[in-house]
Amino acid sequence: MKCYITANSPFARKVRVAAHETGLADEVEWQIITPVERAEIIPAINPLGKVPVAILEAGDILFDSPVICAYVDSLNNDRPKLIPETADQRWAVFTLEALGDGLGEAVIAASQEAQKPDDKRTQAIVDRQTGKIASALGALNKMAGDFNDPPMMGEIAVGCALGYMEFRNVVPGWRETYPALTGWYTGILKRQSFIRTKPS
Repeated sequence: MKCYITANSPFARKVRVAAHETGLADEVEWQIITPVERAEIIPAINPLGKVPVAILEAGDILFDSPVICAYVDSLNNDRPKLIPETADQRWAVFTLEALGDGLGEAVIAASQEAQKPDDKRTQAIVDRQTGKIASALGALNKMAGDFNDPPMMGEIAVGCALGYMEFRNVVPGWRETYPALTGWYTGILKRQSFIRTKPS
């Protein structure tokens, strides 16, 4: 499998973490591309123009991160599954993954808008996205005590979104405001899958 990613995308990192957690990272041909290369290469593969995108050996194309992670986990026969097969657990994992992905999307939108010059920035967009972020962080803080250990796809999505949020410094001081989530996050950062994929 060839997988196109950008260096610091939380969704690309999610796929990389999943590959490390399943022991399959060395079996993937990682193609790290720049934003310029993404604009040139990816629309022909993914009509949405987004990464990550995976091309399987048979030529099938998979996007985006939830689908690629589910595919990676389907190949995982030697380690605990990242997506449970039991129905009630499965839907809980998918729901937490969606919350983590939504947090990541809001962080990206807020960061991109905040980086615009003052005369181009729309403060209403920043406020709307930071509101989503605060709501997600509050919910995750209440849920953190029940997170799976070792992590499943839900926790991986949350950890990658938080990593990108810190990387872009979107919510300064969030660790003091959400102590339960902070305690969990501090622990997951010690896993080799997160150490090896740290944004830089």
